[in-house]
Amino acid sequence: MNWKTFFALLQRDGHVARRNLLPMLLQNLLQPLLFTFVFGRVMTTSGLMPPEYKSMLLPGIMAIAMVLSGVQAVAMPLIAEFQFTREIEDRLLAPIETGWLAVEKIAAGMVQALVAGLVVIPAAWLAMGSGVNLSFGHPVEFAVICLLVAFMASAGGLTLGCTIGQTQIGLMFSLVIAPMMMFGCAYYPWSK
Repeated sequence: MNWKTFFALLQRDGHVARRNLLPMLLQNLLQPLLFTFVFGRVMTTSGLMPPEYKSMLLPGIMAIAMVLSGVQAVAMPLIAEFQFTREIEDRLLAPIETGWLAVEKIAAGMVQALVAGLVVIPAAWLAMGSGVNLSFGHPVEFAVICLLVAFMASAGGLTLGCTIGQTQIGLMFSLVIAPMMMFGCAYYPWSK
């Protein structure tokens, strides 16, 4: 394993993410903030939803933001690298085993997913206003769940990015991402 090459590839992906910080934040925050504003602020203040719904909604919004960010952070560049730029050929020629390229992509996607999840917490908290009861009483479990969500989202993005062509990007969002968001129990509890 060539760690120097691995970290150079990771640093390059980090540089690209920093360079595209504003579009990335808008892409990852706009939808969660609209959901928190409508469901957590408008519907609870108008009486359509109980105020306790805010406390259940915030972790779901965080999870959705992490999943969307992890999938998009890995899948969209991979689709471009395979189709448009052919940059994947340069990565495959790097002095590193091919399997570690996938690990690097997943690690870069995990970092972006974790950042998106952490940025959503205060932003959604501000959008919903007072009455959000969020407890960090179990920080180890919280960290493990966040890491697992980030890993699964990035690995899913790697799978989608390697199997879907550029003409099927819309199909990916309508057949994979949208049902996952609506039926993933992020906006409602699993037990009800």
